[in-house]
Amino acid sequence: MSKKSALKKNFLTVILLALAGSIIYGLPYYRFYYYDSYMQLYHLSNVQIGMLGSAYGFLGMLSYLLGGVMADKFNAKKMVVFSLIATGACGFLHLLTGQFYVLLAIYVIWGLTSLLTFWPACVKMVRMQGNASEQSRTYGIFEGTRGAFNAGHLAIATAIFAVFQAKSMPAMGIHGGLIFYSVTPIILGILFIFILKDPAKMEAEVAADEENKDAKPQKKFEWSDVIKILKMPAVWMVVVMVFTSYTFNMSTTYFNPYATNILGTTAVVAAVITTSTQYIRPFSTIFAGFLADKFGKSTFMAIGYIMMMIGLGLVMFAGQLSGTTMGVVMIAGIVIMYIGMYFCFGLTFSFLEEGGVPMELSGTATGVICTLGYLPEVIDSLIAGKILDTYKGIGGYYIYFVFMLAMAVIGLIFAVIWGKTYGKRYKEQQAAKE
Repeated sequence: MSKKSALKKNFLTVILLALAGSIIYGLPYYRFYYYDSYMQLYHLSNVQIGMLGSAYGFLGMLSYLLGGVMADKFNAKKMVVFSLIATGACGFLHLLTGQFYVLLAIYVIWGLTSLLTFWPACVKMVRMQGNASEQSRTYGIFEGTRGAFNAGHLAIATAIFAVFQAKSMPAMGIHGGLIFYSVTPIILGILFIFILKDPAKMEAEVAADEENKDAKPQKKFEWSDVIKILKMPAVWMVVVMVFTSYTFNMSTTYFNPYATNILGTTAVVAAVITTSTQYIRPFSTIFAGFLADKFGKSTFMAIGYIMMMIGLGLVMFAGQLSGTTMGVVMIAGIVIMYIGMYFCFGLTFSFLEEGGVPMELSGTATGVICTLGYLPEVIDSLIAGKILDTYKGIGGYYIYFVFMLAMAVIGLIFAVIWGKTYGKRYKEQQAAKE
């Protein structure tokens, strides 16, 4: 197998992993897409919804590192299968209760099933599908396809919600979506037992690659490897880029209530505004992935941050307008911001190769990066909830949007620094090999 054919040979596996990586988060993030209706149905405040997100994210913070270690020690396929089935099962539990503290416990369990046992194993398996020169496009295809699947299942969920909303039955709309997102991952997990390629088999194929003569056999994991990863400056730089870009990913939750409460749109229109942007994801991540392998990862990361700042500026400006102009500017801002956000989102883990992280420690590195980089999962919901409950109206949203802009500036600075250090060094190394 030539280096050029690695991704081509494993393309189906990337697609399957993208499907799993899409549907498993339908339940934990369901509250985001129907924010107001979800809040009203379960009689929650902004702070309480923030607490649900923080409980989920807090488990992620504790789980990612351990999950990364598990991904390097155990069978990643079995971890993925278990995660899908367990997550769906908890969705049915959600249907049986409306008590806040029970919901809080459910989000804690989802934190374990979708973050501890799933995500690090999934990211490691994706990295194995492409060779060193294909990392950006491998992750780009993964994230792009994940976005396409997101658009598909969100369209189904939105249609379910819209049907019942039109009949003045929003509670049935919420319940119908929960049933859909509970059944689907369970079915997928069962199918994966039979159709997903085993990671041990993948490693054997890589070892048999005639052009991969420098490949090292899989070594037994040691806890000292965690210290090794923590001592790598490249890992910490990726942490910052993940943290700042993921802040935007988490914060887009609040464009739904911003559209309904400030801009005055209907709940269905607001849901369409926020979910339709998923259609941008496949094109944005794949486009950035292929070009980043050719022109530089840090370059497209920097472009992504700049676009996020421009898009968010337009979203803020839309609040000062009215009528059709307001809607056009709002949508334009969201589109630009999402293109930039998914540029960054699709590239972050491709930096592992450029930063010199060994393949056999991919799971551990992913665990460390996710533990710290995904902290917005814990803190952003609480920050936003507190701000929006304290500062009513458009002022509260503007305060939070300024926080988002600050994150984009920090991320841009680190992307530029990466390009002048690790990015430059990697290009020199590749040129020397040629």
